[in-house]
Amino acid sequence: MATQMGSDTANRSGVGGPDDDLVVISATAYEEPALPADAPSASSDDAAAVAAAETAAGGATAAAPADAGGQEAVEDAAEKEEQRPLILKHVVQRGETLWEIALKYGIDVDTIVANNDIPDIDRLQIGQELTILTIRGAIHTVRRGESLWDISRTYNVSIDEIAAVNGIADPSRIQVNQQLIIPGAQAAAAALRREALVSSSGQLLRNFEWPTISGARISSNFGQRWGRMHYGIDIAIPIGTQVYAAAAGTVTYAGPMGTYGILVIIDHGNGVETRYAHLSRPVVSVGQRVKRGQLIAYSGNTGNSTGPHLHFEIRYRGTAVNPLQYLKR
Repeated sequence: MATQMGSDTANRSGVGGPDDDLVVISATAYEEPALPADAPSASSDDAAAVAAAETAAGGATAAAPADAGGQEAVEDAAEKEEQRPLILKHVVQRGETLWEIALKYGIDVDTIVANNDIPDIDRLQIGQELTILTIRGAIHTVRRGESLWDISRTYNVSIDEIAAVNGIADPSRIQVNQQLIIPGAQAAAAALRREALVSSSGQLLRNFEWPTISGARISSNFGQRWGRMHYGIDIAIPIGTQVYAAAAGTVTYAGPMGTYGILVIIDHGNGVETRYAHLSRPVVSVGQRVKRGQLIAYSGNTGNSTGPHLHFEIRYRGTAVNPLQYLKR
């Protein structure tokens, strides 16, 4: 449900009466009264005044086309302003899907995904507010030190296209936090959004993949356990079971580490890190870039472990959080 403001309209009709109500007034013949013999005639000065008035009237008429041209310019500018893409807000209603919302606004699903924090497109919340761009594209917020050339290269869209859509006269003068519409960039932006782990407001997102085989049982939860804090979840799986990256990132540690046993740590950027412990064998090395869902190790029973399992942690800005609140399953 989108909210749009506009002017009110009113119906106006003419008011008149039937022919029966027409009143006819009879009049007597009218004769022009004769002027006295000594009445003054129109002087040459009077004639000049009349001529001057006619000339002035002609000048006003001649000036009219110039005024009309100015009005046309104003109307053209207003029309161009109206044709610029708009950024609207849509509140999700019961039963609505992204496909239905996209169809309503004449855009595609990628355009909606590109401009909103929606990790799971099949799970919209009633009352959730979505940012809607009225053309197929993406909204980019300018970061400090970023140029239009940088933005153009990121989305593979020409500087001229970006400048034209946003009415930018001087591409070298863009402001930090300025919102720019990037036409046709929805696919690239949506791909970035689907990988995002932190929202634009700095909140950790429920966008982590389950780190091992599906159907595996959680044997111990996050929180206080045996009088001390348990910083992750334990997933009961046999030794040698595949362990996968919960999101894309860079491996920063792969090897033995105290009570963790054999450990893999992945840095996902923006202060986000995942840890995979008690492994039997890692298959990645420090500095390696990994993709979401990529095989990184095999589970084991190393370190301080009471049986074969995978210990999995999510840390944000150095603090461990409950993985169950951020895993997509």
